[in-house]
Amino acid sequence: MNSAVKTITGAAGKPFQKLKLPQKVLREGFENPSLARRLFNLWPPLLGAGVRITHIADDWSAGRLELNLRWWNRNMHGAGFGGTLFSMTDVLFGTLVMGRLGSDYEAWTRTGTFQYLSPGRRGAYLDVEVTDELLAWMKEVVAEDGYCNVPYTSVIYNKDGSVAGIGQQDLHVRPRRSGKLAHLKRAPEPKHATEARGLVLESLANAVLWHCFKQQPSVLTSLMSRQRRIPEPDAQMRMVVSAVLDREAATREELLELGVAEKFLD
Repeated sequence: MNSAVKTITGAAGKPFQKLKLPQKVLREGFENPSLARRLFNLWPPLLGAGVRITHIADDWSAGRLELNLRWWNRNMHGAGFGGTLFSMTDVLFGTLVMGRLGSDYEAWTRTGTFQYLSPGRRGAYLDVEVTDELLAWMKEVVAEDGYCNVPYTSVIYNKDGSVAGIGQQDLHVRPRRSGKLAHLKRAPEPKHATEARGLVLESLANAVLWHCFKQQPSVLTSLMSRQRRIPEPDAQMRMVVSAVLDREAATREELLELGVAEKFLD
């Protein structure tokens, strides 16, 4: 077994060994959800932040993270650090996706945003799910386009059930170069990139509000405040379209010209 031990030199010029987890343990961790959970909970960035993974389903379809607050991981207001809440949206989703897809794929977080709404002082939790429908869609898109940018919404709840914050991220899924799908090439005109989803759709909804209400600052501020509290980008766009049409700030034709999909105008 290769234990991946590296010898480096200390300040006094004497060599000492920097130990890493054996490669076999790391490999088995991504084959065994229970072991993966234990390994993650020993990982210093999570351990020091007070974040623990309390559940990973046997088939990698779901999991839960919890933030337990102590004196050393609170901010000046007594709540969890914003960076800690944001990091919770990044830890588990990609891991579950890779677990469900298998070793012929790899997944990397591409980008992400976070809306801080009401960080509590008693801790928080996040439930993460990778459904069969999402899994099938990812495989279909990768087979057709050679890669898939997967939009995902994370809602972090305080222990009392109120919403602490909402995260949006894009996960880049592609065939592993050493896997059985390495022959798949990126399509010159990827079809899944022609429709606004996730972060792109959220940004488009925000831009439509600005375009239509920039001369009415009080209305604009109120609607943007409503938008940022809606988790799903599709629901955000529907709210925006409804507000625009109800106030006659733009016509259906003008919204179509701005890039709003027909399905949001029904």
